[in-house]
Amino acid sequence: MTGDGWEFRYFPDSGVHNLASMAAYLGSSDLAYQIGGRITLGKFLFAARVLDLDKIVVHWVGSDAVDYKPLARDGKAEPWVVHVPHHWGVSEWMVREVLGLGVPCEMVPLPATKIPDSPSALPERFTVLVYMPDVRRGDLYGLDRILQVTRDLPHIPFEMVGLTHGRIADLPKNLRVHGRISDLTGWFQRASVVWRPVRHDGLSQMVLEGLAHGRHVLWSYPFPGCVHVKEADEARDRITTLYEQHENGCLQINWTGVEVMSDQFHPGRLRREILVRLEQILDS
Repeated sequence: MTGDGWEFRYFPDSGVHNLASMAAYLGSSDLAYQIGGRITLGKFLFAARVLDLDKIVVHWVGSDAVDYKPLARDGKAEPWVVHVPHHWGVSEWMVREVLGLGVPCEMVPLPATKIPDSPSALPERFTVLVYMPDVRRGDLYGLDRILQVTRDLPHIPFEMVGLTHGRIADLPKNLRVHGRISDLTGWFQRASVVWRPVRHDGLSQMVLEGLAHGRHVLWSYPFPGCVHVKEADEARDRITTLYEQHENGCLQINWTGVEVMSDQFHPGRLRREILVRLEQILDS
């Protein structure tokens, strides 16, 4: 985001020294911007309030809307957090969920960071790419669906990336598991299908990058360029169809997804839209 007259300074939400540096920088900042929604103060917003900042953005991105449902239901939202910052949601459904918490919100998508200039050719070997960061949150990320479909399709290889916590028991032979990978470019190039069977999501960077690479993307949410599948049997049937097309030599790049990324979700366009909104906040 830095550039064009803007300077962004990023602070992770951890460490006493880091938090002290963050508070010091906030004091000389024109605007405070938090990625990750909340309805209680937390350290960052607490510091912003102490410094009497009123130009603040809180950007809701995913499971944050789920995590705060119980607090909103129990009336534990902090009024200052609800009314002072500008609340943004990365997708239409995220905005609806935040509004359901009693928080005013508008849709502002976040740009994906590793979008290729053009899609790559589909690989000779048909592979399905999936993501799972934490077995403890397996229900949220659809681990049960992944395991069911991989067992139903033992002839199709699946690659799982991102696992940093936990171990998957009774791993199917056609499912290979990998840890966190900072750049998935090569994995998209080696995959024919990207499947995201989550039960809750924001605007998935993996989905956006997969579409930009021209991959066939299966997602639990209806989205331009994607195949909308929610249940495991739907995903299994769709993957089977795509595999048969691959075997028959007629599987093509997902050009619809490529066009969606170019026309609606290109990072440069989304970045410009965010900067315009931030300028409007500064001028208000």
